[in-house]
Amino acid sequence: MLVYGLAEYAFPRVFTRLFPLAWAQKFEEFDGVWPLLQSSKRSFYPQDYIALAGDSYAMGMGDAMYENLPNSRRPRFHSAHTIQDLTDKDVITFGQPGSGSIRGTISNPVAGLHYLQQLFDENFPAPQWIVLYFYEGNDLTENWMYYEKTFLPDHSASDYENPVIFDDYIHRVALGRQHLYLAADAAGRKNKLFFSYFVSRVFAEQVLGKKFYRKKYPNEFGLIYVPEERWVPRRSDKPVNHAIINGQSVPLPDNLQGPSMDLSLEQLQHAVGTFSKALGWSRSYFPKTRFAVVYIPSVLSTYQLAGNEVEVQNYFNDKTRFDVASLEFRHAWIRREIESVCSEQGVPFVDATADLRAAATLQTLHGPNDWNHFNRLGYQVLGESVVRQLPALR
Repeated sequence: MLVYGLAEYAFPRVFTRLFPLAWAQKFEEFDGVWPLLQSSKRSFYPQDYIALAGDSYAMGMGDAMYENLPNSRRPRFHSAHTIQDLTDKDVITFGQPGSGSIRGTISNPVAGLHYLQQLFDENFPAPQWIVLYFYEGNDLTENWMYYEKTFLPDHSASDYENPVIFDDYIHRVALGRQHLYLAADAAGRKNKLFFSYFVSRVFAEQVLGKKFYRKKYPNEFGLIYVPEERWVPRRSDKPVNHAIINGQSVPLPDNLQGPSMDLSLEQLQHAVGTFSKALGWSRSYFPKTRFAVVYIPSVLSTYQLAGNEVEVQNYFNDKTRFDVASLEFRHAWIRREIESVCSEQGVPFVDATADLRAAATLQTLHGPNDWNHFNRLGYQVLGESVVRQLPALR
């Protein structure tokens, strides 16, 4: 019993030194254990830490992650590692793909911390800082989709502006139907036996051929949308998209992410309102945590574009061709609105656009395989920009 107890205690703490990080998917709740397995901190439990929140950019998705995860034990591949190197602070991320403002700002960090407190340590501390990544490419689009699919079916449009109803909606839907939050509430003593669950799951998959599925709670809410082919950047013999890099016109893939060109002005304004509500709610939930918002431009907004037209991803219809001037106008509008929300709430606003654009004049910061996310250099520039503009993190 003593040996078994030591094995249970030690297993998650030494996991990333024994197994490639990709094996972490064998944990029963990978999302819950993931913050403790990250390599952007000095020890198993982070101390006085910075938490990144947001979508796949906060998670670090991109070519560098895909290249490292299969065989690496403690990979260092995204902005969390750059921020740790420059601040000497522990950094973890609660970022998850497909998260707009509600999930990125509320559901993921709240549920993530709730899981750590239920399964590891009831006194697991809240972060010293929450650095929220706002991604211009689809956060507002996801805000509108989340509103249409999870709020309007049970409420009127006017209810969204009622703080009491909005708070009830957060508890009932954004948290009450979130997988990790449900898993934390349902957890018993046996769920803390990480070594036993890991071994039994590997045996069941590798020997018995059993398949495991993540969705297992009634009314659990998943991603807002299932990615479709039209949302994937595409190669073309005669691409519309070109950027000026090293003084030359370089072809880019078509169908790249732009600054929510699929939304009307009314939808944009509503989606910005969702960002404001989510930020305010999260700040009240974490009263002792300092917040900052980092503005990340869309893929097309990062480059100096050549020509008059671009091919942009569209989530709602087949219109993908836009002129460069309208794309730049929308980038400026969204940036101004997000900065205004931050100013109203007294939250530092960090715009990484200038630093990313300067680096993008020399080489590409996305791809070459995953053009929806930064490559290693892109994340390095992003992390450097955050620390340079937010010296209080040091």
